[in-house]
This record gives sequence, C-alpha cells and structure tokens, in this order.
Amino acid sequence: MCLINYRIIPLTLCTFLLSACGPVNLNTQPQPTQVQLIEKPSVEEQEAPESIYHPFSPSHRSQTLQDSLSSAQALYDQGEYQQAREVLGTSVLRISSNIQFDAYLLAALISSKLDDSFQTSRLLAQANLLPAALHPDNQNTLQETKAQTLEHYGNWLSVVNVRLALANTLPLGEESDNHAKLWQAVQNLTQNEIDALSENQTQPLMGWLTISNILRNQSLSIEQQLNAYRQWQVTNPRHTAALLPPQDFQIMASVKNMAPNNIVIMLPMKGNLERASQAIIDGFLSAYYNQQHARPQISVINTDDYASIEEALNAANLKEPDVIIGPLQKSNVARLSRLELPYPVIALNQLDINQQANNLYHFSLSAEDDIHELISFAKQEGATKAAILTTKDTWALKQSDEFRAAAEQENITITSNQTYSNTPKSRQNAIQKLLLVDESHNRKRLIENWTGSKVESIARSRKDLDYVYYVGKLNDAKQIRPLLDFYFADKIPMLASSTLNDTSPDKSIKSEDIERILFTEMPALTQRSNVLTSLNTSSNILKRLQALGADSYLLANRYQLFTLLPSTKISANTGIITIDNSGIFHKRPEIMTYRKGRLVNATSNQFFQQKETENSEK
Repeated sequence: MCLINYRIIPLTLCTFLLSACGPVNLNTQPQPTQVQLIEKPSVEEQEAPESIYHPFSPSHRSQTLQDSLSSAQALYDQGEYQQAREVLGTSVLRISSNIQFDAYLLAALISSKLDDSFQTSRLLAQANLLPAALHPDNQNTLQETKAQTLEHYGNWLSVVNVRLALANTLPLGEESDNHAKLWQAVQNLTQNEIDALSENQTQPLMGWLTISNILRNQSLSIEQQLNAYRQWQVTNPRHTAALLPPQDFQIMASVKNMAPNNIVIMLPMKGNLERASQAIIDGFLSAYYNQQHARPQISVINTDDYASIEEALNAANLKEPDVIIGPLQKSNVARLSRLELPYPVIALNQLDINQQANNLYHFSLSAEDDIHELISFAKQEGATKAAILTTKDTWALKQSDEFRAAAEQENITITSNQTYSNTPKSRQNAIQKLLLVDESHNRKRLIENWTGSKVESIARSRKDLDYVYYVGKLNDAKQIRPLLDFYFADKIPMLASSTLNDTSPDKSIKSEDIERILFTEMPALTQRSNVLTSLNTSSNILKRLQALGADSYLLANRYQLFTLLPSTKISANTGIITIDNSGIFHKRPEIMTYRKGRLVNATSNQFFQQKETENSEK
C-alpha cells in the first residue's frame, strides 16, 4: 500500500508541473491547423434529393459566410463595431472563401473605428496577401479602404500619398470622389506637412499644392484668388484640378460680393480684458492692412460703455453691418445666443454646451481643439491609454475636465487622474500614484513586515500607459519630466495643449528636462507670419490673441463660404480652420516639441511605439 502511495505522488506532481507550463503536445506527428467536427447527417438528410441545399455542402457554407458578412456590415453601419468585429472574427476571417478579401477590408474599417491602429494595419496587410488582391479592381478597393482608415486617424500626409496613387489606377469615370477627398486631405495639411510633401516633385502633387497655396494666401481677395486659379488652369490644362475644379473655387465663383463692406467689432476695452481686446484688435487691423484690395469700413464698440450686451448689440445693429465680431466674455455670448440676431455675429468665445443659433458663429482659443488633435496624433500609433496630471490652478482643472470628456468620446482609457501642489513632495507623490510606484512601495513594506527582513527592490513604472496628458506651464513641466524618467517612465511622452508654451525656455532650463514633451501650437508662433510680422510682443498669450484677431478678419470675409460649403478648410494663423454643425469654427494646430532647446515639429512615430493589442488575434 505504501508503495502505491509513493508512486501516486510523483505522478500527481508531474501532472501539476505540466499544467503549470501550459498545454504540451506530446504527439510528434504533424497536426492539421484547423479541425472541424461535423456530425453525421440524419437519415432524412441522407435521403434528401441533390437539388436541395445540403447543410454541409460548399454552396451552403458559402451562403452562411455571405450572411455573416452581411450581418457584420449591417452592425458596422449601425455603429455596433465590437459586435461586427466578433461576427467576422468567429465565422468569416479565418475561412478561405470568395468573400474573405471583403471581410478583411471590413474588419480593417471596424478596427479603425475601434481605434486599434495596429490591428487595422495588420488586417490590411493580410488582405493584400490574399490571391484576390492581385485583381486591379480589388487593389483599388484595398487602397480606398486604407485611405479611409488614415482619414479616421487624421493622418492627412499619408492620405494624400495614398489618394495620389489611387488617382493613377482608378478607371475613368470612378475618380471624381477620390479627387474630392484628395483635395480635402491637401487642405487639411499643416504648413510643415506641405513642406515635407514638396520634396516629392511630381507634377500632379505640385499642382494640388499650388492651388492650395492660392487659397492659403491671406493677402488676396476672393476675386484675386479666382483669377490666380484661372491663370493656373490655362498653364496646366490637363491637370485633374484644372479639368474638375475643386468645390471651393466653384462656390467662390458663384457668389457675388462675398467680401463685406461694413464690419463692427464688439469688445471690452476697459478693465481686466482690455489688454486681451487690444491684442485682438491689433491682429485684426494687421490682417486688414495686409489686404491688397478695397477694404471694408471698420467700427469698434466698447461693450464696457453699455449697461448690457443687448444695448451694445443694438448700437452695433444701427450701423447695419455685414458681420459683427465679438463679444469676448462667455456670459455675454450666452446672453447673445438667446437673442434674435438680424446680422451675422462671430463671437470670440464659446459655451460649454453650444446649440446652433441663427446667425451666430463661435471662434475662440478653446483648448478642445488642441486636445482633439493630440488624441488623434497619439492614435495614429495605437496610443489609447492616458493618465492626467495637472496643477491645482482653476484653469488647469477645467482643462483636465475637458480632456476627460474628450477621452470618453474618443475611446481613450484614463488610467489615473492626479493633481499636485507646487511643492517637491506633492509632485513626487502625484507621480508615484500616477505610475503606481506607491503600490510597489506598499508591497515592499508588506513583505518586509511579513519576513522581518530588509528587501532590496527598485520601484518601476506601470506598463499599461501610453502617455501622460499634462496641464501646467513650462516651468512646471521641467520638474515633471525628470521625475517620470527617474521612475523608469522615460519612454512615456507627455502631451499638453498650447498653454504649456507660455514662454520660451530660459537658459536655466536643461534641454533634456523638456524633451519628450509634445504640445500644440498655432502656426503664427511656429512660422514666420507675413500678417503679424509688424506686431512685436514677447508674450505667447498675446501672440495667440493677435492671431485670433487676424483670423477673425479672415472669417469675416469668408464665413459665407463655410455656410455654402461646410467641408471648407482654410489655412490661417491659428491653424487649419473648419466649421461644425453648431456653427463653431475649429482649428487644427501644429504638434511641436523641444529638441536641444529649440522648437521643432514632432511626428507620431518618434514618440509612440505601435504595439499589438489584446484584440489582435480576433
């Protein structure tokens, strides 16, 4: 009996060790990659005539796969992306069939909607390896799908390259939609991206960039821009953009007298906002005098001279303006949104909840545009897990709330949200909590208490974090970056809005202490602006307000173009300006970083490493 027990113990131990190591295949014979268990057909099935669909016949399986693909497509169209992915992953993708190619393309679109950029690229690559991809029509469909996924991530530089290639391979009669989307992508490019593209001196590309630059020239009137485009048409008659003029030029040509004759500015010219208002007017007038054609009449109304914004508005309306610029205070904008507006108003602020109101537009320095661009920038490399770190200033806490709201809409996981006071101890505690270093210390203390001996260990950063969204000034950030590096988080970038870049780095700041910090900035501060060169100020905040003023003059001249063609995009001092359904003008800024103390443009693959997600095998 004892002998038997001794033999049982090693066998049990062996079984335990094998299970701990995972499944082990002890059969050395080759195994099939897929095994399908098919039940034996019933008597009725065996006796069924050949003309009836057999449930296990190739034709029945093909119909089942087609039904699954149709179901996944319907779920995709309804926005049920996770369910659509599950349908494809379990029943279509891994089975060789005549619809497998289409299934991979749909799966790639689904993955892009789920912000899984690694899986998106992987599925497109797998589709390209299928025999069906050899057909020219399927290759065009593949490239169109790739372009759509890149558009979702806001990777406009790559979109331009893909759609330029598509323009050479699409059959006649099918290229108009691609040309329209190519033009939209070109208009979405920042100046830095245009400079990068300009190195590719192909005639088609240079043609698109040339006519885009015509619209980017703010010194030209609409009439002058149309004339410049027509001259380009004459010298480039065979270019696609000459044969099929972009909608912007078509709309501009159809509207007579779009330029205003009378503009009223409503701003507070006294008190706390006097300096901000003056910067806006300086920028507005700089753009006004930069205009190389007949200029409108300008009137300025000081809202502080009136008991209410209603009275100020009545005074502005008496001048019968073509457009009103202002007011600036959010409270005044809120009251304005409830009034009947006989003339178009471009308010220089926006509300937390904006509802479309007749004749009311919003144009401001809101951080929401910065946040959206940063999230899109990070998503290009699959970065979807963020932590928030902020100072305790009121404005900083508000921006933290804005990032949280945007993160929820954009499927960004917030792993931690920490605030700190301006003390070394508070900063260190916040960083430790954010990186879960404090939990590592707690585990160490627990082990020491349990064992009664000293434990030597190094606290390391968490692994489930792609970036830190930071809200603070540059002098705050220079103390945060070294702390992240100290806790082995040197590969984790810090992202911030333009509020970080309140001043140029002084000589006391070590260059390595502000590197790997990415932040948004207006073109007016990153490039030489012909419109604002005459304005001298060392304050970045005032420079942004001047850019806001310059672009408010631009919008006073062009807002009708946005109403007639909502897809309009204008390159300006504050960024690439677009409009949404609520009448809010948005700005696409540049993404910048510091390198050796100098401000340079950043690219996503410099700071984020694409990684396989938990969904990559589905």
